[in-house]
Amino acid sequence: MKKSKIYFASAIMMAFAFGVQSCSVEDNPTNSISPNKVSIYDFAAAAAASENPGNKNGSEANGQAFYGWEKADKTDSKRQDYKGYEWAEGSVLPKICHVWRRSDRINGNIKEGGLYCPNDREMAIDGLQAGSTVQIFYDAPVVTPQASLKDVPFGNWSAWVGGELTEPSDPAWAVGESTGLPYGDGSVIRYADLSAYAKLIVEATEGTPRFLFNRDVNDGQWNANEAESHLIEYPKGDDVWSAKYFAVEDIEGGKRYTVDLAKMVADKGYAHLHAIKGANWANCTVTKMILEGTPAPDNMIWAIGTGDAPRATAQIDGIEAVSGETKIASGATINVNSVTPADKGTGYIVFKVKKGMVITKVVIANTVD
Repeated sequence: MKKSKIYFASAIMMAFAFGVQSCSVEDNPTNSISPNKVSIYDFAAAAAASENPGNKNGSEANGQAFYGWEKADKTDSKRQDYKGYEWAEGSVLPKICHVWRRSDRINGNIKEGGLYCPNDREMAIDGLQAGSTVQIFYDAPVVTPQASLKDVPFGNWSAWVGGELTEPSDPAWAVGESTGLPYGDGSVIRYADLSAYAKLIVEATEGTPRFLFNRDVNDGQWNANEAESHLIEYPKGDDVWSAKYFAVEDIEGGKRYTVDLAKMVADKGYAHLHAIKGANWANCTVTKMILEGTPAPDNMIWAIGTGDAPRATAQIDGIEAVSGETKIASGATINVNSVTPADKGTGYIVFKVKKGMVITKVVIANTVD
């Protein structure tokens, strides 16, 4: 083994053994790689400490807490569309930010055991040169095989399409009762995000339930032209486009309605249930409202950067990474092979996280401030 590799391996072992959060090399004008440069982003520890660092160039009221625009004097990443952690006094996170989330204004994501990812999202790690290594430790989302619709969080959200639940509330809930609103918000504003589930199954013994999904603008209405519609509503006449997400079958004493949430997510990007009402404002009696889950995504996906910004190629556990195809297991070693364009000095890698993932720790060796 070469001497430089021995120093490099020893540095990583020492960093873990002594709980070092960040070992910085100060005054590094040439951006040269130092074998003892290790930065550890312990998001699980930050969550345990209930950290809420201040925001840079943004308003926490706008959901930008934890994130600040890239610093103007930062030289190791030319990306202007990534945001990263703004260091706060006493934080367990390193002062120098090398971990970024792209165009993200979601507030309060240090929670639930680490850096919580409420939606599919690209992330980047910068300050890398050939020979750098990265490890990303994460927990995959857990989806129960079957759950009651009542157990899904419901309320006001920071945006019509996605965002963080800001004002949790209890939806209307009437099982076995004759009512015009068995579930949800009669004003069709608040919603439950069902995007992580495969199916919604509703059984009714009286009347016809009316489903209202995916209103994407204030007071948005269903339209016979799918491209112009701001609401998915069913039933809405015969053979309309929204019917493709719903199936109806006869059961003893009534009917079963199955909503294909997975297809809705594939087509629209999300499945937000606002309400289940009685069709034509008539009462109906719903006896069951359950969700069926889907297998949780267990791996991140590698995606190299594009454009003029400095990007890197890499191997993941010894396998050459192919954009959009190579999976990244938790704790896998990402070895940076090269940086393009070479005259940029340092580069970044891009990877895609899945909705519901929690990043617990990122370890970067041989980063450049």
